[in-house]
Amino acid sequence: MFEKTNSNHTSSEGLNLTSTIKTLVDEYPTDDKTKTQDLIANIIDREAEEKKIVKQLDCRMLPLFCIFYFVDFLDRANIGNATLAGIKDDLHLTSGQLSMAISGFYITYIIFEVPSNIVLKRINAVMWLSLIMLVWGIMTIVIAFVTDFTGLMVCRLLLGAAESGYVPGILYMMSKVYRPREFGLRLAFLLCMSSLSGIVSGPIAYGTSFLEGHGGLHGWQYLFIIEGVPTVILSIVSYYYLFDDVQSVPWLTSTQKALHKHYTNGSDTEVPVTVKSFIKACYDWKTCLFSIVYFLNATSLVSYQVFTPTIIDGFGFPVLTSQLLSAPPNVMQTIMTLLGGYLTDRYSNKRGRLMGAGFAIAAVGYLLLIVLESRWGRYGSLFVIASGLGLQAPANVGWSAINFPKLEIRVIAVAVVVMIGNSGGIVSSYLYPLSDGPHFYFGNIFNLCCAAIGAVVSVITSYLLWRQNCKLDRDYQEFGNEQEQVQFRYFY
Repeated sequence: MFEKTNSNHTSSEGLNLTSTIKTLVDEYPTDDKTKTQDLIANIIDREAEEKKIVKQLDCRMLPLFCIFYFVDFLDRANIGNATLAGIKDDLHLTSGQLSMAISGFYITYIIFEVPSNIVLKRINAVMWLSLIMLVWGIMTIVIAFVTDFTGLMVCRLLLGAAESGYVPGILYMMSKVYRPREFGLRLAFLLCMSSLSGIVSGPIAYGTSFLEGHGGLHGWQYLFIIEGVPTVILSIVSYYYLFDDVQSVPWLTSTQKALHKHYTNGSDTEVPVTVKSFIKACYDWKTCLFSIVYFLNATSLVSYQVFTPTIIDGFGFPVLTSQLLSAPPNVMQTIMTLLGGYLTDRYSNKRGRLMGAGFAIAAVGYLLLIVLESRWGRYGSLFVIASGLGLQAPANVGWSAINFPKLEIRVIAVAVVVMIGNSGGIVSSYLYPLSDGPHFYFGNIFNLCCAAIGAVVSVITSYLLWRQNCKLDRDYQEFGNEQEQVQFRYFY
């Protein structure tokens, strides 16, 4: 995860140097370090061997996480398509009740994120992630058979509780096996699954509309069934094919495992999560700033993902056309997310500026959505919004996972950042009530402000991280340069 460097190396990470070195010495027993060094000593081409390891990880881990992330967002955002398909009328919901059902997901989603990651750290991660996937798949299917607001609200609350640990769990597990310079593009592939779910959710909803009345069920009921059953099946796949620790997998040699432990600074010592580490993670200034930019991102992103069909419907298109037209902007978001991930890895310390640019582009898109009057002009502004949100997402979502070197701090900090950030989903649930249609000025203006503030806070956070690295450089020089040391540095 973090790299060993000489004093003039500029691509590692940092905390206080003296305490960090002491921690590393404590965490690595001498015998383990000697064994690891002996195994990697005879590697002729270390760079080529590292690429083989990364390729194996990409083949064994990344596709599974991408598929799971896809169904995660498909199952949480399908309420937007179900709204257009008639769930509001069929369940006799008021606009307020519909907003409560949408936001109910995020209430439990936020409450259980930190506890879920603590459980993941304490027990078998594969078992835990597979279990919560099974539960949310079942809840998605059950929603198809609710008959009133109470049933819908209970299911949305349980769905949020089940899905709460998945995203922070994935981020934590990926941060253990990939180095920061490998993290951005792979996270971009993962995030593309959310926009891909937006691409296919419209056509799926369109297709289920033709099942209206078949078997005594409405089209939106088939929507939840069709999207929930694969999740249940994938939970079983997850249990048998995911892995907790690289050191235990059979598809890497002992030498490759030792090399992976060496270049990620892995440890054989499992440090438990304590009250002290919990408090330290929560009160870290980085946790606060990362949470703010994640919150601003989540507010705009959830608004876009859930309410795009509703916004397009306000342009005056027929309902079925609105379902289909929600897909093309998501294609643009997918492309820009991949570009954002590539640029994040290519320019490792340009995250703040990249996020600032993405937020600014999204702000321009919301401004166009507000001021333009023509149907197709307003539709085109959605492509601008999607471009901006996609460009900044990989750097934004992964920022916290690469700036906390200690695993017991990282597992809490990442969950706290995602927890606070995803409270933006609750806010966004109330930004686009149907009564504000067809222009939805309030929601668009609110998201315009979020994007503008996000651009500013991203740049400020990046600057503060850069200043911290400058301080670490001064501390390093004072500590001494007699021998190679391990120095951690922040990625800004």
